[in-house]
Amino acid sequence: MPFWLGRSVYTARMLNTLTSRWPIIREWLLFLGADYVFKDSIDRTMRILAKRAIVDFLGICRHDTLGDSLPIVLSSPGIVSLLFSLWDLETKDRHFSSCVEDDDIPGPPPIIRTPAILDSWMCTFSETETWNWHEIMRPFNNDGTRIAATALDHLEHDLAQQPVDYDLIIWDIHLLTSLSVNNTIRIPLLMQHSMQKTAGVIATMVSQRPHSIKQRHLVAKAISYACWYIRAYIEDTDGLPWISEVLEAGLLPSLLAVEPWVKHLKDNNDEDWEPLWLLLSSIFPKYAIFRSVLKVMGRSIKALNAVKAVDRPKPDGSMHKHWSTLEALVMTRLKLLETDDVDEAHVDSCQSSKCNKSGAAGTFKRCAGCLHVHYCSRECQIYDWKQGGHQTYCRGIQARRAKGVMSRISTRDLRFLDRVIASDLSCHNERISRTAAIHAPGPAVVEIDYTCIPFRIGVGCTESLPVPDTCKCDQLMQQKWDTMVELARNSKTPGQKLLIRTFIPCGSAPKVKLQLIPIKRIIPGYDPSQDHDPADAGDTFDHLYSCAGHSFTIVDHSYPVETLRLMTKDMDALTIEGKANTTDLAQSA
Repeated sequence: MPFWLGRSVYTARMLNTLTSRWPIIREWLLFLGADYVFKDSIDRTMRILAKRAIVDFLGICRHDTLGDSLPIVLSSPGIVSLLFSLWDLETKDRHFSSCVEDDDIPGPPPIIRTPAILDSWMCTFSETETWNWHEIMRPFNNDGTRIAATALDHLEHDLAQQPVDYDLIIWDIHLLTSLSVNNTIRIPLLMQHSMQKTAGVIATMVSQRPHSIKQRHLVAKAISYACWYIRAYIEDTDGLPWISEVLEAGLLPSLLAVEPWVKHLKDNNDEDWEPLWLLLSSIFPKYAIFRSVLKVMGRSIKALNAVKAVDRPKPDGSMHKHWSTLEALVMTRLKLLETDDVDEAHVDSCQSSKCNKSGAAGTFKRCAGCLHVHYCSRECQIYDWKQGGHQTYCRGIQARRAKGVMSRISTRDLRFLDRVIASDLSCHNERISRTAAIHAPGPAVVEIDYTCIPFRIGVGCTESLPVPDTCKCDQLMQQKWDTMVELARNSKTPGQKLLIRTFIPCGSAPKVKLQLIPIKRIIPGYDPSQDHDPADAGDTFDHLYSCAGHSFTIVDHSYPVETLRLMTKDMDALTIEGKANTTDLAQSA
C-alpha cells in the first residue's frame, strides 16, 4: 500500500472524499473502463495505464484504514462487474496481466494485483452474507463455464511463472474456493479439471525451496489452501470421479512430501492441516472399496515404498498415524485384487415388483435410461415404468447425470464391491451366525457402513435394524427393502436368509446396496456348486439404490471459516447415524 495511507491526516481526508464524492468517482472509474480499457481503438499503453489506475484505486479502497468506504464501493452498480471484467481481460490479453512487466509502459509498476482485491471482496461478501452474484456473473453473460475457465486460467498462468509468486497462488486458490460456493460455477470447475490442477499446485509447492521464513510460510499456506479446496469438493456430486482424478494426478506422493511444511504455519495449528489429515485417514481409505481407486492408490504406495530416497513420515510426526491408516487399509484391500474371482456368483435382479426374479449377472437387460436397474423381460420393464415408480426415479437419475452431478459406477467396481462385502461378511461370520441363531427362523440383518473409517458393521433383525430414512425425496429404497423382507420370509428354499444393507461412499448423493442371500454363503467351507441356481431360487436379490432427487451437500466442517459462511442455510449435510438399538454393533478396520 502507498506509505501515505499510514498517516492519519491523509487517511481521514481520503475517507471523507470517498464518501462525499463517491458518485462522481464511480462515474470516472466506469468511464476509464468503457472508454479506454475495453476500447480496442485506443493505444494499448493508455489502455494498460487506465486498467492499472482502476485496479490500484479500488485496491486502496479496501485498505483497513478506509474500511468504512468499502460497503459503498461494493454496493455501487457496475463496480464489482468492472473488476471482474478486468480480471477476465488479463486472461484474454496477457499484456494486461499484473504479472507482466513491460518497460515500454511509463510510470511505476502496478501496486495491487486484481486477484488480491477480488479475494478480499469475496471474503467481505461471505462475512456479510450479501452475495452480489448478478454483478459477479454479468461480465461472463451469467455463464458459469466461462468464469470457471477464467479462474483456472489465472491459476495455471500464475503457477507457470518463474519465480512463483506465492501470494498470487494463494489468492487464486482462495478465489477458486469462494466462487465454487455457487453451483453454476462449481460443477463447471470440476468438469474443467479443477481437482487435477489444484493437485498440481501441491506438487509444485512441495518442490519449492524458498530461503526466507516468510516465503516458507506462504508455500505452506498455499499447500493448506489447496488441501482445503480438494477436501471441500472432492466428494461433490458422486465423489468417485474426483477421487480418481486427483489420484491419477499423483496427489499421494505430493501429500507425503507435505510433512516438512506443516511446521511453517501459525503455531502448527491443526485446523490449517485438518483437510490433509481427513484426506489421508478418512476420505481416501473409505473409497478403497472401489477397484478403480484401489488400483491407483496401491500403485502409488508400492512405488513410494520401493524408492529408498523417499522420506517416510516420522514416527513422532503429525502425519505418521494418518498415512499409516491409509497404507494399512490399502495393502489389506489389495489382497482381494489378487484373488481368483472365477467362482464368484454375481447376481442381477428384476426390479419389477410383480416379478423380483434373480439370475446370473449379464442374463437380464439393463434400463438404458438410468443404467441402474435390470429387468428379465420387456413386460416387467413396462409394468415397473407405469406401476412401480421407475418413471420418476429414472428421469431423476437422467436429469442429475445431464447436469454433471452424477456418474455411474462401473461394472468392475460393482463386482469388486461384492467381493469386499463377501470378505467382510466372512471375517465376521461367527458373530453374524451367533446373532442370526437368536432370531431364527426369521431373516437376520447385517448393516455395513463403508462411509466411515473404520467401517461399521451391525447385526440384528428386521425389527432392530429397520431401513433408515436415507433420502427424503424417494421411497424406492424403502419399497425394495420391504420386497426383500417378504422374499426372505416366503422363500421356498430351506435355510435362514440374510438381508444385507451396505452404505457406499457416494459424495453428495446417497447410495445403498441391498442384497438378500442364504446365510450359509458366509460360512467357511461353503461350496457354491452345491447351491441353488439363483434363477430357480427365490432366496436371492440384489439392488443398487441411488438418490434420484436433489443432491445433498457434504459440509461437515470441510470448508475454511470464511468460505463456510458462504453456504446457504438450506444445504443439507448427509450423515449415516448409528442405530441405538443395533444388536451386537462393532467396529472393524
